[in-house]
Amino acid sequence: MLTEQDFIKIEKQSVQIYQNLELQIIEEIATRITNFGYANTVVINDLKIAQEMGFLYQDIVKLVAEYNNTTIEEVNRIFYEAGEKTLKIDDAIYKEVGLNPIPLKQSESIKQVMNATIIKTAENLQNLCMTTASTGQTQFINAINNAYLYTSTGVKSYTKAIVDEIKNIGKQGAIITYPSGRNMSLESAVRMNIITGANQTCGKLQELRADEVGCDLMELTAHSGARPEHAIWQGKIVSRSGKKGYLSLDDIGYGTATGFKGVNCRHDWYPYYKWSARTYTQEQLDTWKNEKVTYNGQEISKYDATQLQRRMEKQIRADKKELAGLQGILTSANENKLIEDTRTEFSKRSLIYKMHQNELDDFIQQTSLRKDNTRLYIGKQDKSISTQVSNVTKIANKYNNSDIVGSKVNGIKITEIGEHIISRTYARNITFEDVQDTLKNPIKYGKIRADKSQQMKGKNCTIAINTETGKLITVFPKKTKKE
Repeated sequence: MLTEQDFIKIEKQSVQIYQNLELQIIEEIATRITNFGYANTVVINDLKIAQEMGFLYQDIVKLVAEYNNTTIEEVNRIFYEAGEKTLKIDDAIYKEVGLNPIPLKQSESIKQVMNATIIKTAENLQNLCMTTASTGQTQFINAINNAYLYTSTGVKSYTKAIVDEIKNIGKQGAIITYPSGRNMSLESAVRMNIITGANQTCGKLQELRADEVGCDLMELTAHSGARPEHAIWQGKIVSRSGKKGYLSLDDIGYGTATGFKGVNCRHDWYPYYKWSARTYTQEQLDTWKNEKVTYNGQEISKYDATQLQRRMEKQIRADKKELAGLQGILTSANENKLIEDTRTEFSKRSLIYKMHQNELDDFIQQTSLRKDNTRLYIGKQDKSISTQVSNVTKIANKYNNSDIVGSKVNGIKITEIGEHIISRTYARNITFEDVQDTLKNPIKYGKIRADKSQQMKGKNCTIAINTETGKLITVFPKKTKKE
């Protein structure tokens, strides 16, 4: 039998298999787009695009191959750990009733099922991951075409077009395309395949064991926050042969994608005998079935709350992937304007990411649900992204916790600190202290422009303010004599 903690462990292990591959693919595409360098010209160089697409495909295939070398070993370890844990609990029940099941390593039928499902799952993952090479090419060509279109028509500047397209790729992530045409992010597909495969494999092992000892009845596990359609049958007794008075395999949808042990199902079963004590009371099952939580003053079912949490977690992962894509520009760009605009966008996205983090933390606090950090982690770049986001947040906090709003400069009352000035402070490597000094000790004021903005020059930076609204707009570094 697999417990809720076992599924959490399997989920964590599954994420680790390809955890860094997705970010490496995003970075690879971002780097090639950044270095392509043709988007601000008039003519599209089809030959160069074709060459880059070919190189990109080869590089992604190489990346996937490196990860695939360890996939079978990792899947083997995950599945065997789950299988051994499952049969250990089941065998203990059989021994209590005087039966003597064959040890796992001595059962040829069990070993055959285990090995077959491990190989099948590993191969399935490898085949799916290989599709990222072709979808990566599609993402690349779409980004290049869009950047060219926006630039050539004057809708966006070259740097803006590049930054926006790479942000979109980061948001999408590395995509796996199923034969049906359905697209799914790499990390979601791997997570689904491992968890579902491990649970279904354990189910087959349990059936083989039950057949060996002649056990027909199985008790289903139950947990809080189950899907409504699963909450109907969880915790009840199933007759594998279809005896009257019990649920049948058809009743629980065993063998279907949406039923017991279907896609992402976290339910399991274990041997039951008529004289055995039931694990769950009807009162407990009814309590779980009708369980509610309160969020923002409204009562919602616990299941709906968990789905809302999954959406929040997915958004945070998407935020991190966008940031990873922007970092991909910074590691390869050599144009000052592109670097500065990318750092500005990174800062803006960091503040949005931080807002989503705070929303999730508030949700967890209000509902008392468990925070699942495995669903927020994206790989080795996680630490680097968190460090840079922290740097942006520190700047934002200095602005927000200052006495700037409400103060006056040149007779203008400051009413708002714009997001753009925070982002430019980070992007242009200007210290908050220099901004504060300029506001308190301005050296020179510029003329009020047609857009109602006015510049204030300080010792180390220049600030722009909207003279009508009192909003701080942006900040510029001190110009050198060379400039």
